Amino acid sequence: MGQKNHFELMVAGLGGQGALFIGRLLAEAALSKYKNATFFPNYGMAVRLGPSECTVTISDNEITSPMTMTPEALIIMGAAPLASFEGRIAPGSMMILDSSLVQTKSERKDVKIFYIPATKAATDLGNMAVTNLVLLGAYLEASQVVPLETVEATLERRMAGGRREAMLDLNKAALREGAKLMAEYQVEQKASPN
Repeated sequence: MGQKNHFELMVAGLGGQGALFIGRLLAEAALSKYKNATFFPNYGMAVRLGPSECTVTISDNEITSPMTMTPEALIIMGAAPLASFEGRIAPGSMMILDSSLVQTKSERKDVKIFYIPATKAATDLGNMAVTNLVLLGAYLEASQVVPLETVEATLERRMAGGRREAMLDLNKAALREGAKLMAEYQVEQKASPN
């Protein structure tokens, strides 16, 4: 079986949660490994708490459209986006939910669902603002689309010399924590009978 060379991810949240930030970060990082990457943001007029989503498509082949109605992976950053987006992914796809915010279980039985306590993990790290990076770290671990170190290097380039540079170590810690939580979750899922 050859290495996978096409990935589609939709990130859905509310304005201010950083959905667009992690989508763009992933697309930039992916260009170090793949020939093409697109980042397609979509958000409401309200900057904070309005609907916010993006689609990232990564491929070695030509990307004919930056949009997809049925992504193969979905990161849900809250309860409101779950109701709107869980029906959009195709059977066999992957959904990562922030279980700190999404209290209900998804009704989908035909997709792989990962419940990651991202907000709790970010709060434990000292800043709830890095919840988005915990979720991205979880996605990186589950999909293996690009190495975590590649995303960290992209973060370093984006944050160097700016006011956000002081947050770099925390951002990297959040990525690593998300990857760790996903790895632990996958081990637990394999160990528990269905």
